[in-house]
Amino acid sequence: MDRLYSKFPAGSVGLALLLLRVVDGLGLVGIGVRVLTAAGTPSESTSVLLLGLVLVASAILLILGLRTSLAGSAAAICTAGAALHCRHNLNVLGSEMFAWSCLFALVFFLSSSLALLGPGAHSLDARLSGWRMIKLSSQQSSAKDAD
Repeated sequence: MDRLYSKFPAGSVGLALLLLRVVDGLGLVGIGVRVLTAAGTPSESTSVLLLGLVLVASAILLILGLRTSLAGSAAAICTAGAALHCRHNLNVLGSEMFAWSCLFALVFFLSSSLALLGPGAHSLDARLSGWRMIKLSSQQSSAKDAD
């Protein structure tokens, strides 16, 4: 994980990344629920169910800030797949289709951005593999100076 992000920004940047993760996660849950409820019909395949489950799982991982680059990439790819599925298989017309298209685009770009930017300091990724500080005692450095 240390190789993916040069740092886990704190302060206002860390809070902004937390806000982005939460908003993206809520949008992913909305899309995932839409796909899962549409997949409740017997004519839908298991791949559509899997698509909805991956969207919801990615949302949970992004909100927690766990494996953010993987979750963001999976969310972006599955959002594109969900948009194609909903466009071709669901009977949505007019303003409702425009609203769903805007949500798909927003979630796609937020997920892609989070995959590239990283989770920020307020995340499980930062807690599990953030920067470590090594403190040397002054006695050890004094002993080396005397030699």
